[in-house]
Amino acid sequence: MEVFLILVELTKEELKSFFLKKSILSQPEKLEAQSDLPIQIPKEHIEQWVVQSLGVTPVGAGSYPIDVKSDDWGADVKMLSCEIDDKGYLKNRDSGETSLAQKFGDDNFGDGNSLDELFKNREYDFIWLKWKEILINKYRQVESEHNIKDIYYFLILRAGTKFHLCGLKLDLSKLSDTEININRSTNNSIWIKNFIKDELGHVKIYKAKKRLELRLKPKKWVDNNLVITFDTSFNQINANIREKIESETLEEYIDRVLIPIIKSN
Repeated sequence: MEVFLILVELTKEELKSFFLKKSILSQPEKLEAQSDLPIQIPKEHIEQWVVQSLGVTPVGAGSYPIDVKSDDWGADVKMLSCEIDDKGYLKNRDSGETSLAQKFGDDNFGDGNSLDELFKNREYDFIWLKWKEILINKYRQVESEHNIKDIYYFLILRAGTKFHLCGLKLDLSKLSDTEININRSTNNSIWIKNFIKDELGHVKIYKAKKRLELRLKPKKWVDNNLVITFDTSFNQINANIREKIESETLEEYIDRVLIPIIKSN
């Protein structure tokens, strides 16, 4: 039987790469005796690299359904953390979570229903029915305000010194094909089947967080060649910035060390 999915993975050919080295360079230098620092890039900077690389327009801020848009599509940009072993290889574990839709108020569930009570009574089908309405209404706003129907997720999987770019296309017309995974659902969470391929990730509703969350299986994405990988495993720079300021050699350090790194690509 053919299964219709809500989130469909993009192939590597459908992705367009973008350049992160400048963001990596902006990490603070470590002192001589320090171990390498974990690479951190703010989500806003990732969004801006998408804007720069694809020539698209940033949209709104905060909780708006999409972060960037072109003339005929919009995209939400997300970053997920991944577990690696002591050799830097991806573990066969789920990624960190990201929210697909979040609603705190119980008024979303009608007739004075409390989400806690609905979970307690295991009214999974009713909860999922209401959450499908929340999803539809969320992206209906994008269609009405920007005349956009095609919605994507661009996801950066952060795995130590590597960043894996992958993508998903959202197709809400297939919501009727989704099902509750009764065997995995509990009084605290509801697992949804046919939302994304099981081997690539899963989606569930969390009672405590009052949100629909997505987790990916990063190793499967990499093994299936569905990512573009940026390896930042060059030697991190050692420098005592305060010392350079006090000795008035900071400008020379910028010219001699930092600018050549930018020009190297």
